[in-house]
Amino acid sequence: MKLVEKLEKIGEGDLNIAGGKAANLGAMVRAGLPVPEGFVVFTRAYYEFMEANNLIERTQGLLEGTKRNEKFVLEEISREIKTLLEGGEFPEKLRKEIEGYYRELGSTAVAVRSSATAEDLGDSSFAGQYDSFLNVTSFPDLLNYIKLCWASLWSERAIAYRVKTGVIEDELAPGVIVQDLVDGEKSGILFSANPVNGRRDQMLLNSSWGLGEAIVNGEVSPDQWILEKPEGTISREEIQEKDLMSIRTDGGIGVVPVHSDKQGQPSLSKEEIAELFDLGKKVEDYFRAPQDIEWTCKRGKFYLVQSRPITSLYPVPPTPEDKKGLRVHINFSLVSQGMQEPLTPIGESALKRMFLYPARMFNKDIQNEEDLWWFAPAGGRMYLDMTDALRNEKRWKDIINNELFSDQEPITARALIQVLERNKEELTGEKSRMFSWILRNIIPLLKILTPMAKKALYGKLSQEKARKKALQEWDEWPGKIEKQWKKAKNMEEKLDIIDLSKYTVEGFGILSYLAPVMQNVEKARKMAGPYLEDASEFDLVVQALPHNITTEMGLELMRIAEKLDNEGRQPSLEDREIQDFLARYGTRSNQEIDLGIPQWKEEPEYILELVQSYIDNQSYSKGLDNFARGEREAEQAIENITGKLEKAGQLKKARKVERLLRDYRRLFGLREQSKFILTRIHSIFRDILKEIGEELVSRGKLDDMMDVFFLRLGEIKEGQNLKALVQKNREEYKKNLALTAPRIILSTGESIFYPEEDGDGAIKGIPVSAGVCEGPVRVLSSPEEGSKLKKGDILVTRGTNPAWTPLFINAGALIMETGGPISHGSVVAREYGVPAVVGIKDATTRFQDGQVVRVNGETGAVEIMKEGVSE
Repeated sequence: MKLVEKLEKIGEGDLNIAGGKAANLGAMVRAGLPVPEGFVVFTRAYYEFMEANNLIERTQGLLEGTKRNEKFVLEEISREIKTLLEGGEFPEKLRKEIEGYYRELGSTAVAVRSSATAEDLGDSSFAGQYDSFLNVTSFPDLLNYIKLCWASLWSERAIAYRVKTGVIEDELAPGVIVQDLVDGEKSGILFSANPVNGRRDQMLLNSSWGLGEAIVNGEVSPDQWILEKPEGTISREEIQEKDLMSIRTDGGIGVVPVHSDKQGQPSLSKEEIAELFDLGKKVEDYFRAPQDIEWTCKRGKFYLVQSRPITSLYPVPPTPEDKKGLRVHINFSLVSQGMQEPLTPIGESALKRMFLYPARMFNKDIQNEEDLWWFAPAGGRMYLDMTDALRNEKRWKDIINNELFSDQEPITARALIQVLERNKEELTGEKSRMFSWILRNIIPLLKILTPMAKKALYGKLSQEKARKKALQEWDEWPGKIEKQWKKAKNMEEKLDIIDLSKYTVEGFGILSYLAPVMQNVEKARKMAGPYLEDASEFDLVVQALPHNITTEMGLELMRIAEKLDNEGRQPSLEDREIQDFLARYGTRSNQEIDLGIPQWKEEPEYILELVQSYIDNQSYSKGLDNFARGEREAEQAIENITGKLEKAGQLKKARKVERLLRDYRRLFGLREQSKFILTRIHSIFRDILKEIGEELVSRGKLDDMMDVFFLRLGEIKEGQNLKALVQKNREEYKKNLALTAPRIILSTGESIFYPEEDGDGAIKGIPVSAGVCEGPVRVLSSPEEGSKLKKGDILVTRGTNPAWTPLFINAGALIMETGGPISHGSVVAREYGVPAVVGIKDATTRFQDGQVVRVNGETGAVEIMKEGVSE
């Protein structure tokens, strides 16, 4: 078996023997692209070297320590492995094989680069993690640098990167590339898609004098151009003062000053830019994916020294070929549910199926969820294509002011307005067909809207009767589904039950009973405003709403903590109180919209830890007192507001305002009920899927019944290669967990995470719950970390769902990256009397544990009072 081979004989299929970088370069040589000559020392050579020097067991023993992932441990392990490798000797056969190819290359200087099997891949680039060595001028030096390339596989930074990206150490093997060193007069990097904004219709090119090391190491600010596809038109040019450059020296590579005449001059001509653009297109077309390409130029000829996928680009939701032009996709997972995490495969499939029944009402040709092209997954999140609804500029204001945007996620609303204004010409160039669509579908629209209108009228006439009727209708749904399950005769019929699309229309339609009161507080505020010096009492009216299932759940946990504490007991699954709680609320989970996430009754540890934290912090009494006080304050606020109106002689307005506010409190607490019923339905669905999973295990199609949650409904139905699909889907889910999803993504790939800021530098968000609190920051990424939250801490997180509610009792204040006035966290914060600010960009990285901050829930301001406070 050969241990070394020419680069030109390597291709994409040789990843396991040559490593990612070599496989890419070899493929480029075969495609006729200008790559410097060279050869590859195969991954097998590393193992032969290790075996010959008895190093395999010794290094494996050392690598056990990487499981701790502590900096000082990784440094020590890395140092010891490097020492072992440097002291090893090349087996004679391997040494001669390398020497033969080196002599044949005939270069006076070569570049020696690592090429590991997990490097330069589509989901992890490993950029800068492994070492490269330039200007190697002798064979003894070459052998030494090959060993150093191998050793860099075990550098502290490379080990830490693999731990972060989840790469398994057993899957690694280091190859090494030896290439002719091109003594470039100018060098740079060409991204065939713009990595800054994600746009696939742009290239980003940078360039500086000398070799590329000065750019890669950050020693010089290069010239930069943005090139527009398909022609390569320059849309932006930035020429920098390039005062340093990397060159060959006797000792390797050195940095020297650039001659003053060249420092401010463009390092590339227009013709050279065009040539690089064409090369970038060829490389991207060959690999069928956007590429990060390192290049150099000598005597007017360009050479490509490396190409790897751009791994930082967020995937673009798929769009049918007949939908031409710019498309606007909104992050439905975030906007509607405040959900940052990716969906499991079964969760994605079930969520998409929710829209099947209403969609079929308008289009009989829709057969399954795959036909819902406008509701598609990307990076594990669901995106809604709103392009056609945005064609008419006159409707923009109505859409943006819709409750979904203005109250649930106003940050997305602001970002969307900026996107629409920036792309107005292209988006409005095509005529809106919305009116004609409404005319064509008037009958199915009436089928949906008429029952909703009746419910709304009922809610307006009698809030108490409407509340009872809504609860009755919601409670019927789990029973209906259980009856279907009992009748199901086979797996296919069971899978057909897992369909929430009727609940989407009828179950969520029950919320129409609440419609008449949703704007009552704002109506009352507007009506009473001219007669009140201070309208802040309206903020008290929305506190401690009755009939809120999520608030009731939180209160029940506090009562359990109080009882156990008074009796000197620690929470246990043996406790009747805990059992009763799980029987009532155990269908909730930490990501409730995702069918694939275990529920509390399946994994109750979170609840036990939460109750224990209440006892440890003695916070249950504060929570119970706060809610009772909130009820009294709300009642008093209504009396104060109406009293002031009466005093101003506005008796009629006083009665109307009082009615608006009392109707709101009677009914609006039901807002959380529809989602709670959804969790009960999900519980039934999970039991059905477990039953299906057991059947698939018995047939030998799955290894574990829980694997069924890492399959899509269609995949289960087809029943082919399920074990392989589970593994593939698990890996994809793990990769998606590491992604930060944009609020809006365009069909060009442009990813919008936040609206453009005014630039005043202030830390300011959207105030959603009044009050001011100062305390230490505690950044949490999931409710499971709730035991870290101490009484009075400022809870900082990306977003919340009902699973976070019990943590609010310990929080002094709340800061979130996402959300709006009626998103879950905001509503509960107001009910608990916790000051809250949402829409703070990068809050989870901007604030650090132990910092002391002051949160003003009335102005939206967050001030850092003390930096670097130790824990």
